[in-house]
Amino acid sequence: MVTTMDIPRTFSKTLLAHLPYAVGDELAETDDLAALGLDSMGVVQLLTDIEETFGFELPDELVTEDTFTTVGSLWHAVAELVAPEQFADV
Repeated sequence: MVTTMDIPRTFSKTLLAHLPYAVGDELAETDDLAALGLDSMGVVQLLTDIEETFGFELPDELVTEDTFTTVGSLWHAVAELVAPEQFADV
């Protein structure tokens, strides 16, 4: 199980594994996921990895194009489900 302190690092590591055009290991909240190489098949694979890694199922209403647009939009959806009290203002 991922501890609360490890959530951002684990999220970043999981996301980077699906971004073939990402350079280095730093991501900005505004980075466009499609520009970093995330295509529709990659979204499905990433979604599966996130759900398995964090032990939850992303609700259907969050499986949208908007959620998978930027690093920040995806982070907010994940953080809201993993530890809402810890990351409410992220």
